[in-house]
Amino acid sequence: MAEFDAYLDRDGAEPTADLVGFRQHALWLSQEEIAEMINDLRSVIVARMNREPSPERTRYLLSPILFPAEPRTPRTTGPHV
Repeated sequence: MAEFDAYLDRDGAEPTADLVGFRQHALWLSQEEIAEMINDLRSVIVARMNREPSPERTRYLLSPILFPAEPRTPRTTGPHV
């Protein structure tokens, strides 16, 4: 959040032109589905991480956060973590 605040405080910050965004989606997922989604997201992000700086590229920070919106339903089977 501090990095985002610093961006907003910059002279000439243009959130619309810079495609700045905050997106929030509510998803109903099992532990297995969460793990699968994390792996999918990791693949998409890692595929872009080694790109070199260039005049047409701007460095962006991507800060995903994932947390349960409600208390988890107790598991009825399988190991408890």
